[in-house]
Amino acid sequence: MMASPRPGPEPIGARLRSPTTARAVPSPVPYPGAVAGELVLRDPLSRRRVTIRVVPARRLSVVGHQRKARPAHLKALASSMERLGFVTPLTVVERDGAYVIIDGQHRFQVGLELGMQQFPVVVVPGDLAPKMMSLNVEQPLNIRERATIALSIYREALDRHPAMAEDDGELADAIESAHLVTLGLAYERSGRLAGSAFEPILKKCDGFLDVALDQAYQVRQGRAQRVLDAAAAVKAVEEALKAKGAWHSMARYQIISAANPTKRARKPADFDRTFAKLIATLEELERSPRRVLGERVE
Repeated sequence: MMASPRPGPEPIGARLRSPTTARAVPSPVPYPGAVAGELVLRDPLSRRRVTIRVVPARRLSVVGHQRKARPAHLKALASSMERLGFVTPLTVVERDGAYVIIDGQHRFQVGLELGMQQFPVVVVPGDLAPKMMSLNVEQPLNIRERATIALSIYREALDRHPAMAEDDGELADAIESAHLVTLGLAYERSGRLAGSAFEPILKKCDGFLDVALDQAYQVRQGRAQRVLDAAAAVKAVEEALKAKGAWHSMARYQIISAANPTKRARKPADFDRTFAKLIATLEELERSPRRVLGERVE
């Protein structure tokens, strides 16, 4: 009598329908006990100390400003890990006896799905964490995501080193550009902000400040509000165009281009003067909206 065929493994899609929904996991997968506790190495280029360890999943967490993975990416990653194993350690920094993942959050998430209770990690110096964040992306980030990450890194530096100058090289290396922090604050107050429309202006007038972070943060909050004031003024011009039957899909960019006081500026501009001129011109355009129709957007 022939034995009944053994059931095949559960399709990985059944375990990865949603990356945020809690679900049952397979039987725990223990890490081999023969693995050494840790291995201390020197990065051959910078000579920094790095340590390879195996740590329990409960001591691992994901840094707060990581982007969420697409379900299709998680499904493909799980399929690969089931075939090849977990061959690439997570990159972490050690904080207060625990480990924060700065590279490998998606592998960690899928490893939990597959029942892993321990993970191999590479422990790097803590000051590398913010510098590595901009490199740890699955695909190019949009302006909102870049601003959110920049603001998160900025706030972490503010909490740990409030007296550090904002233009300190360590922070400047970690954040792509100072204006992203301003936009990050503005996005928090208004999720409908079209940040990309204002970025060309901000790049010319919103650089790093030569003051302590706790003071600079207050300045950035004020600048975020000025960006929102300008956005409201742009909206008013759009409404005026609609009233005259002249609105079109690119009107917002045309309006900002017509009011931009830095279009021909070759040197960095002053933020306060720039936005005062920008908003004043927008208020004029609200009264005479057809003036923007001939503006060429580059």
